[in-house]
Amino acid sequence: MRFIITGGAGFIGSHLIETLLTQGHEAIAVDNLISGKRQNLPQHPQLIFIQKDILACQPEDFPHPIDGIIHLAATPSVTESWLQPLVSHRNNLSATLAVIHLCQALKIPKLVFASSAAVYGKQRTLPIVETLTPIPISPYGLQKLTSEQYASLFAAQIGFSFIGLRLFNAFGSRQIPNSPYSGAISIFVAAMQQGLPIAIYGDGTQTRDFIYVKDVAAAFTQAAIAPLEPGSTYICNIGTDNSISLNQLVEILKQCFPNWRSDIKYFPSRLGDIQHSQADISQANLLLNFQPQWSVASGMKDFVKGSSFQ
Repeated sequence: MRFIITGGAGFIGSHLIETLLTQGHEAIAVDNLISGKRQNLPQHPQLIFIQKDILACQPEDFPHPIDGIIHLAATPSVTESWLQPLVSHRNNLSATLAVIHLCQALKIPKLVFASSAAVYGKQRTLPIVETLTPIPISPYGLQKLTSEQYASLFAAQIGFSFIGLRLFNAFGSRQIPNSPYSGAISIFVAAMQQGLPIAIYGDGTQTRDFIYVKDVAAAFTQAAIAPLEPGSTYICNIGTDNSISLNQLVEILKQCFPNWRSDIKYFPSRLGDIQHSQADISQANLLLNFQPQWSVASGMKDFVKGSSFQ
């Protein structure tokens, strides 16, 4: 099968492409390289790289039949969506409409979308299930939710199948260590590698459902190849069904960096932060046969073993 992957040279996109190529699929990576890196991608005969903003792509950029488009390109930051709302709107919502237009123009039968747990906002019920009413508390969360709604609307009208994967806190290699939420592990690892203090925004008791990027890549691959009805819409949480606090996370990391002797510095919570988050992944298990293979501890060891932030 042949897939377009937007944001293909980025953190999750590059891992996804490796998984797709390993399984014998063809991949077309589209990335403007603002945050993605060309060196994240392998040299492979079944991989085509297009350095272009998805909003600038035209149907003629893709002359061969496409079996699906996996839309990962975004500005994945709650904080940035407040500080630069127009930029965030363009990269998160307008970009989704551009992808939907490609689905229409190229008659692509499936769209897989990287949504976010940020659509849920502050929920009182844990673990979070997809049937809960989304209450986004940031422009980023609203943009992801509206992207889902746009895609669902056009899927029914045009006839492609749509599946939105609401990612919880992904971590792993190639993640730029400056993302305020999902990049917490990358930030902590970078600090420990340099013997620097760790900064935690809040008191450290806030919990997150951290999922290793190799499991995320597996989930997207399963979504890309799953047989879905034309015009249908599905939403799945992608997490581990477990959560740990940031303080517990630091304790796990200390086992990876036994020589780290610095301290933890606590700061006020960031704008748009939530206290607790945990995914119910029953829907992903049922629809995609998805089951995480990595715990936080095992994923952390694998990540630290090969981590690099050049």
